[in-house]
Amino acid sequence: MLIEKNSIILTQLEDFDIRHILECGQIFRFEKLNEGEYVVYSKDKKCTVTQNDSSAVIKSDDCEYFANYFDLARDYSQIKQKLKGKPFMDEAIEYGHGIRILNQDKWEMLISFIISANNHIPRIKGIISRLCESLGKNMGSYYAFPTHEAMASKDEDFYKALGAGYRAKYLAVTSKAVADGFDLESISEMDGSMANKKLCSLMGVGSKVADCILLFGYHKQDVFPVDTWIKKVYKDVVGENEDNNKVIREKLISIYGEYSGYAQQYLFFNKREN
Repeated sequence: MLIEKNSIILTQLEDFDIRHILECGQIFRFEKLNEGEYVVYSKDKKCTVTQNDSSAVIKSDDCEYFANYFDLARDYSQIKQKLKGKPFMDEAIEYGHGIRILNQDKWEMLISFIISANNHIPRIKGIISRLCESLGKNMGSYYAFPTHEAMASKDEDFYKALGAGYRAKYLAVTSKAVADGFDLESISEMDGSMANKKLCSLMGVGSKVADCILLFGYHKQDVFPVDTWIKKVYKDVVGENEDNNKVIREKLISIYGEYSGYAQQYLFFNKREN
């Protein structure tokens, strides 16, 4: 990794593929401009990423922020080595070799994944975009993600007007809970199980949404978000159908161990794409 002026330049691409990173389900605030060219938004910041066969260039006014955001200090080759040989991992790692788990903002992940529940990606992105335009700070060419104070000042009807549907109540109530003192930072010190339970006390947060927030906002690895794709993975791995998400979650964590969060992303991306 080389940082010069407003650019981060990567030439070792075995563990970095911007399409894999952005299209594996962990982020909604990005735009694809051309093949290998994306704009990414986080909090009140923005970067552009351009990747070809020989390099990836991340351009931003805050390179330090995005070096951390893309988790560039972490050795993903070591993680892959630890996971190799576990059920269905070799194929999944080969396909999604460039995945990195982003270090995203906890508040932004909470709201984004409440919106994501039982929803599809174009609609999720549309609601989040309208949310930013309505309540986020105007940064010139884009809008920041709104603060919890800004969101807490609006009621359920406001979020319904943005197209949030039944999730409008969740957004209004949970924003007020955070503004009134629900401590998102304290969750960092908890293990995955306790943290999941704590997040589930917020309106609109179920176990799967909580695990997504913990994986993408807290970088916790003792989690395993379970959706329809992971249910298919479970059948592949265990050889039987199972409808109980808690059973699936705990069994897969027991199989994939300390790197379960990474395993989930490789397995999810491979199963959904193929």
